[in-house]
Formats: sequence, structure tokens, C-alpha cells
Amino acid sequence: MSLPAGGQVDSSLAGCYVASPVRFMIYGQGTAKKLNEVIEKLGASKAFIITGQSLSTKTPVIKEAEASLGSAHVGTFNKIGQHAPIGAIREATELVKSSGADVLISIGGGSPIDSAKAVAYQIHEATGKWIPSIAVPTTLSVAETTQNAGFTAEEKKKIAVSHPELVPKAVVYDGDIALYTPTNLWTSTGIRSLDHAVELLYHPLASEIPTKRLALEAIRDLFTYLPLSKSDPKDGTVRQKLFLACYASLFPFLYTGGVGLSHSIGHALGATYSIPHGITSCLTLAPVVNLKASTKPDEAKMIARVLPYIGKESTGSDEGDAKLVSKAIAELVENLGHKSTLTMVSEN
Repeated sequence: MSLPAGGQVDSSLAGCYVASPVRFMIYGQGTAKKLNEVIEKLGASKAFIITGQSLSTKTPVIKEAEASLGSAHVGTFNKIGQHAPIGAIREATELVKSSGADVLISIGGGSPIDSAKAVAYQIHEATGKWIPSIAVPTTLSVAETTQNAGFTAEEKKKIAVSHPELVPKAVVYDGDIALYTPTNLWTSTGIRSLDHAVELLYHPLASEIPTKRLALEAIRDLFTYLPLSKSDPKDGTVRQKLFLACYASLFPFLYTGGVGLSHSIGHALGATYSIPHGITSCLTLAPVVNLKASTKPDEAKMIARVLPYIGKESTGSDEGDAKLVSKAIAELVENLGHKSTLTMVSEN
């Protein structure tokens, strides 16, 4: 889309928002026990669950989801591992095909959600038909709002597929099931969510309304509620608020490719060294923001907008303000008890 000719254009006042095909987002404590109503809203009747072993063997979350679906439940695959290995995706794809499922339900973090997208992609490649999915997140990694799916090939390289039909048609945020997520995993994926929000501020396809404004509000809530979630891990209300913040941090819009430099570095580190994505953001976000403060004036200006949302006073320059944001991110990571360098992670 071309912009009008003339003087310098304020980037926040010119752009285009391309809406995501997500149908609806349902939120509230206890909503994950109403999956039968969610699939009915989509016109589906045969649901296949894709998840990981921890949720299915160490918590009641999957059994409760299966019970809520009743006779509509046609299968569960619980072997999805970190970074969505291709072997598990292939196995799940064959099981979904044989089950006759007409909707996928991914329950868990980014790996199960991306795996469900990858399964849908594989089925489309084989049959020409798209199978819709419903995402029920248990972390704050925000894979549920995008059309992108990442998985890991046999040689430990990260592979990505992307298509608008891969966006989950419904997202269910339930603060109660989030209580089963270990605090360290929960808060580290909260930094992943912060990574999304910060990098959207300078993403070339992100519009001012609603994307960047929601990202700024998400940053405010993440800085507010992540420390509270660490100090009281059993507070389901705080976890519910963080779910809404994570949705705002990557509010659904159609884009392809990486979100930004921090994400790109994180994908490489995660797939190569088996580091969870939440932890990669703890390693990369603050240094990337600091780098951009010194080398990318336009992006530093966008980052500087964060200051009033985290209760900081301006230094008087975009570079100084962006560096202050970097420092605040680093302090948040430290206060949440996460490692911030590869050396610290390898020693853990």
C-alpha cells in the first residue's frame, strides 16, 4: 500500500491492519471445561486433542477436557515434546487422519499449539482440505494468535510453515488450568509474551490501532502481574489477567516471517541447544533492545514509548529512553529468577 506524497510521515498515523481469521476468544476461570460448547460453535462434532506428556500424566487437565467433550472426543496424542519434533507431528497426523476428526484441540504451551498447526498443514498437503483447530494455552508463549507454526527437523533445524488457515479458529483462556503450569515455566513464557509486545512496536506490518496500542497495554500488565504471579503462584485471578495480557501482546493480525531480531535469535538458540522459548527471550530481549537503542533511531523511538507504561521517567532522548527500557526488562528477568546469559543457562 503506497502512502501519500509529501513531507515526513508519522509511522503511527499511516498503516494498514489485516485482521486474523480467528472466530472468537473465550476467557474466564473454568472455561476449559466447556470445550463441548466451543466445538459446537464451530460446527464440529469430532475432536482430537494434541498435547504433551506432562499435562496428560501429571495433571487432571487432559482428562477433564476429554470428559467435557464426551462422545465428541475421538482421540488424544500426548507425545509432543519441546520445539515440536517432526517425528511426533508425523505420528499425530496419521492418528488424526484415522480418527475422522473434524477439529483439533491443542492444549499446552507453544509446542502443542504449533504441532496442531503443523498437523493441519500436513493433512492439507495430503488431502487439500483444512481441519480447524482450537487452542487452549497453559503458558504465555502466545502461539495461539498466529498463522505461523515452527517445528524441529531431524537435524535440529527449525522449520516454519505459514498460512491464514493455520490460525486457531478459537482460543480458550482459563486461569484455573494455568495453575498447573510450574511457576518458572509460567513466568519465563511471560517474558516471551513481553518479547512479542516489544518487537511488535517496530514490526513493519503492525498497525498503530489495534496492534501497537494493545502491545503497550500488554507491557504494562506483564510488568505488573508477572511479579505477583511469582509471589503467589496459586492465584488463578492473576494468571487469568496475564492470559489477557498475552493475547494483547500479539493481538491477531496476519504476518509472515519472524517477529523481530530477538525472536529470530531465540529460534536459532532454542532449536540448536534445546532451550525453551521463554528462556531464549530472557537471554535475548534486553540485549536486542539495548542494541537497537544505539543503532536504529526509528526503532528506538518506538521502544521509548514503553516508558510511561512501566512507570519510568524519560531521559530526554529516544536512545536514552530505549536503553532504560532495556534495563527495566533485564531487571524484570532477574527479579523473576531467570538466567540472562548462555553461560548461566549452561551452568544450570
